[in-house]
Amino acid sequence: MNQRERILATLVGVVVVVGIGQLGFNKYKSAIQQRKTRYQSLQDRQLQLVEKRTLGALADRQMGEYLVRSLPSDIEKARNAYQSWLLDVAKQNNIQSPSVNETNTSAYKDLYQQLKFKISGRAEMPEIVNLLYEIQAKDYLHRVTQIDINPSKQKSGFMFNVVLDAIALDAAPADAPTPKTKSWRVSSDSMAYADAILNRNLFEPPNRAPVFSGSKTLEAVRGREMAFSLDVKDPEQNQLQYELVSEHDNVKIDSRSGTLRVRSDELTEFKVDVSITDNGFPNKTTTETLLVKVVDPPPPPKVEPPKVELAYDDAKQTYLTGLVQGAQDWTAWMNVRTRGKTLKLRVGDEFEIGSVRGKVKAIDADKVEIEIDDKVVSLKSGGTLKSAVDKSESQ
Repeated sequence: MNQRERILATLVGVVVVVGIGQLGFNKYKSAIQQRKTRYQSLQDRQLQLVEKRTLGALADRQMGEYLVRSLPSDIEKARNAYQSWLLDVAKQNNIQSPSVNETNTSAYKDLYQQLKFKISGRAEMPEIVNLLYEIQAKDYLHRVTQIDINPSKQKSGFMFNVVLDAIALDAAPADAPTPKTKSWRVSSDSMAYADAILNRNLFEPPNRAPVFSGSKTLEAVRGREMAFSLDVKDPEQNQLQYELVSEHDNVKIDSRSGTLRVRSDELTEFKVDVSITDNGFPNKTTTETLLVKVVDPPPPPKVEPPKVELAYDDAKQTYLTGLVQGAQDWTAWMNVRTRGKTLKLRVGDEFEIGSVRGKVKAIDADKVEIEIDDKVVSLKSGGTLKSAVDKSESQ
């Protein structure tokens, strides 16, 4: 065998070995995949079995609940028990001329029998609602399928018919007792159940509560009776009724106008709760808490002394006759002709001439500035005091 034949034989051998290795690896990989698939299948099967067992337990539990709520499997006993119970409920709710009848019985395979009943009579609406509550609160396997209510043509109240379906399970005892618990499907409070039905207005939008928009702090004067008008608006403009939530010795309220009257002889503060109720349907109530502060009366206003009208005003005949500069300051010479005298005033001097009372604020070569109340009046040489004051007031 030459060199070329040896190389060729070696290559063929390598190819055969690689092929055998690849075949073995593929078989190994396939076996692993089959095992994983089988393992996953077993896990899924286990989950299905657990789910079936759980559902079975739930079904057993549900069936146990149904058996407790079921009518007796003996149809005659079931019919008599349910019919008697409906009649008792009707009498307890003051139903006039009550009538309870079984209208049909249907069997469903080997599971249960369905009994159909109809209860009818005459009553006011609250009694009818109470009757429906008692029926639905009873934890039987039953349901209301139809309700007809019409005004009575001959007497007061309403004529009604209520159709019900009740179930008697074949697996239930022949003398199954009446359920002792109330159904969780209706409210445990009969008033809440009735309120949702009776207090409804089918012809208008829902009534809204009154809105208080005034100040919640009221200030009363000690020793006086103070009246406060409450600022309340009703969205539907219904009439309002006002009332104190709790009694107060110092507070009264007008129930129609809402005027709050407060009187206290002591300096104090206290809270007052006021309820505002409208006459819409159903009534809506708003409660507001007001803080009342009793304070001292304000001080009396200052009474300005009346101005005395002078028979003749000396200020009209008072002239600034000179502005004299001394060693350190200026002097204003004001001649009061009606008195025949001259006042020599320096800065800071106060004076009263006729209707003018003032104080010298400044003096220079041209004028004297006089402070009168909260104004500054300029008086020039040769001018009268009164004319300068009148000119300043007109500006």
